Amino acid sequence: MRIVYVLANDRGGLPHYAAQLSESVSKYAEVTVLKPEKTTADCIFPKNVEVINAFKPLNISFVNIYKHPMRVFIYSNLRKLISYGNIDTVDRINPNIVHFISCPFQLLLFIHKIQKNYKTIGTLHDVPTRMLPWDFIEFILTPIAVSQYIIKRIFEIDSNFTKIIVHTKANKETLVRRRIKPQKIAIIPHGVYNFFKDKYSTNKEEEKNTILFFGNIVPVKAIDALIDAIPKIKSEIPDIKLTIAGDGKIPEQSWKIIKRHKPNFEIHNYFIPNEKVGEFFSRASLVVIPNRSQEGHSGSLTVAYSFGKTVVTTNVGEFPILVRDAGCGLIVPPDNPEVLAEAIIKLLKDDKLRKEMSKNALKKAEELSWDNIAKMHMNVYEEILNERTKGN
Repeated sequence: MRIVYVLANDRGGLPHYAAQLSESVSKYAEVTVLKPEKTTADCIFPKNVEVINAFKPLNISFVNIYKHPMRVFIYSNLRKLISYGNIDTVDRINPNIVHFISCPFQLLLFIHKIQKNYKTIGTLHDVPTRMLPWDFIEFILTPIAVSQYIIKRIFEIDSNFTKIIVHTKANKETLVRRRIKPQKIAIIPHGVYNFFKDKYSTNKEEEKNTILFFGNIVPVKAIDALIDAIPKIKSEIPDIKLTIAGDGKIPEQSWKIIKRHKPNFEIHNYFIPNEKVGEFFSRASLVVIPNRSQEGHSGSLTVAYSFGKTVVTTNVGEFPILVRDAGCGLIVPPDNPEVLAEAIIKLLKDDKLRKEMSKNALKKAEELSWDNIAKMHMNVYEEILNERTKGN
């Protein structure tokens, strides 16, 4: 069996996803990856996988959208989009299955007849629950929303794929409500990013009363709610330290709190390179994910589990199942700094409970190992090919 993975993104978690999935699946099939010329995961793509630098890197990310929405999309990327015509490289490889790890450009698929000529799979990592007319209302309100809308529509997966893979039951239910047939949707969990721990070893030890926020700083991640909680935590734990590690814009009001309580903050407001990620997670006593919403997976959560870190997060998306029900941490309401502070204080003061949850996090990491994830993908691939055989 020969699989071609198509990766459209050059930044964020998806290049890492492509690298780890392709490496694991290569144990069971021949694998080729079509990707941008430069990605944040180039150093971890395995040598036994054929990697073709087919596309120009696009400067598209939620962080950049919030920083300068229309300029980034139009001026920086319009000409680069043409390079995605190289999707016709698939014809030279002639695979059994073409799997789009990140959502493709629908026009290119139509022009190059990818879905007509091959069995195709698309993985949808986030499934927005809102559709028109709310999207249209959001579209006309702000420039940021305009950029988000355009990008979401260009990259949105469609029903012409042979199979669509999502990470959660809620994602599947959302697609079914959009009239995609249930039998076309497979649920495969997101694997745990273990390479940060395995490849980039660190001798950093856990630091007492240090909590970590890691990842893109965008409004949905609610960094402001976490920063608001720090003064309350400080009243109980004076040496509390919040490490913020990630690119994006920290709100002005939050900066005022940071300046008033400077010793309680450590700020790394930039894109964190792979070799530095392990250091931040190793030093943390807790990982905090204070999201306002969650419509797919969380890369920060999977990294936290690989390091055996207890998590405090909100009761949105699949977090209650992945965190609370798995015994890996505590769940609180979103946008509630008071309750968030109480949960953090509880775990920092209860070493026994935190260590027990840490053990559960490591167990969850084993359950979501990439070898297990690869086997689930192979089952989907074999099912598709068997259906074609029966059809013939």
